[in-house]
Amino acid sequence: MQPFRCVKCSNITETDALDPLCGRCGAAVLLADGAGPSVSRGELDDLPPGVWRYRAFLPDAAFGESVTLGEGGTPLLRAERLGDELGLSNLLIKDESRNPTGSFMDRGSTVLLSLAKERRAKECTCVTTGNLGASLAAYCAKAGIRARIRVNPNTDQGKLYQMLAYGAEVEASSGPAARRRDANRLWVSAANPYLLEGEKTTGFEVVQELGWKAPDAIVVPVGTGGHLSMIWRSITQLRRAGLADASECRLLAVQVGKNVTKAAGGRASVQAAQVPLAELEESEPFFRDEAAKAVKESGGATIETTTADMVNATTLLARTEGIFAEPSSASVVAALSGAVRRGYVRRSETVVCVVTGAGLKDTKAVSRLARETRRVAFGEPYAMPTPRIGQTKLALLHLLQTRPSYGYELRNRLGPEKRLSTASVYQHLAELEDLMMVRRRVSVVAKGRERIPYELTRRGSDFLRIAGRLERAGRSVPS
Repeated sequence: MQPFRCVKCSNITETDALDPLCGRCGAAVLLADGAGPSVSRGELDDLPPGVWRYRAFLPDAAFGESVTLGEGGTPLLRAERLGDELGLSNLLIKDESRNPTGSFMDRGSTVLLSLAKERRAKECTCVTTGNLGASLAAYCAKAGIRARIRVNPNTDQGKLYQMLAYGAEVEASSGPAARRRDANRLWVSAANPYLLEGEKTTGFEVVQELGWKAPDAIVVPVGTGGHLSMIWRSITQLRRAGLADASECRLLAVQVGKNVTKAAGGRASVQAAQVPLAELEESEPFFRDEAAKAVKESGGATIETTTADMVNATTLLARTEGIFAEPSSASVVAALSGAVRRGYVRRSETVVCVVTGAGLKDTKAVSRLARETRRVAFGEPYAMPTPRIGQTKLALLHLLQTRPSYGYELRNRLGPEKRLSTASVYQHLAELEDLMMVRRRVSVVAKGRERIPYELTRRGSDFLRIAGRLERAGRSVPS
């Protein structure tokens, strides 16, 4: 039986389940801290790179064959050109986009699916917004385990294509699915403690590659709070095992928000009750308090960024270092710019930015860049047409001009002569979103279901104004 600590009530639950929750309150759990392994630097240095180099630090370390696709061992790259732009002389990028499915999630999937295969699990089920589902689908395919994945309707198409390519059974769902206990079925969320144990190897690799010395600061997107928390756990475990020195290493947590508090001495830190660590990628910050604790213990800070800054940082990172990241991953670059200005990091310090996912997985990021190609003079066979707005999209824009609405509501407001399926309405909205004429607002709960309202952007309003002038002048709107 494996002991787990509840992140909410601190209760210790002992279970051999691969999808455990707290036995008292039902909250997420982490493996309880135990005696560290007896392993030397030399022994680890002699092992091949990757997640399984750190088998001694992983749960059930004695199990046999691993389900692996070559995850981990990602490069720690010097970023001199980006550092010059940000005012840092020793900036490094931990490029997790080099993992098999393009994200750090593969580190956790290899551990969890290895255990699942050993336990002879027949099926893996999860609810996901993207990267987790793509990773689990790939590792289930490798392990010969059936993958059933429920995706949020707003899951990016690039990640959805990955899941389907790996043979997963995928269905859309806007709400949580009923969790059923079954010895043959593994239920997975981003809060799975075995996933997190694999994710902590990011921190092991950073410290080992820097000569068993932690950097002055590590910048990490918050997400669920799990990856950041586990990077801190990896550093403390290495120190406890005598493998890393006790030099200061601050965690800089990246979130979209407004409040950062100051610690004594002027250094910023996180207060969990005052500064919720909002997610950037997954749907729920399960480990908000754990992340806040890690940031506080390290003497670090939470740094704010915006959606616009993340998009700009995607371009900056690609242009200076040749790394095309998801906007949520490029948030570390956007936030670091502010951290330098505020003095949270000094020019001479060694700073590591963890880029968690590849940009090609995010079709919206790709489409933003694709719009730039219209300025390039291609030959005729490759010419990109100017986007045109048909009557249905025009009708949707007019409806959103009056008030924000979600897809099902817009479907009903269109009227019988233009009535579409809800899926078709969302497709039109996605295309208008790519054209930056509409945008999503914060989700709301209506009639017991989560709804995502859309609203008109300034660009959409400008288009309607021009369209109105054309109609008044007796000219047709392009369709």
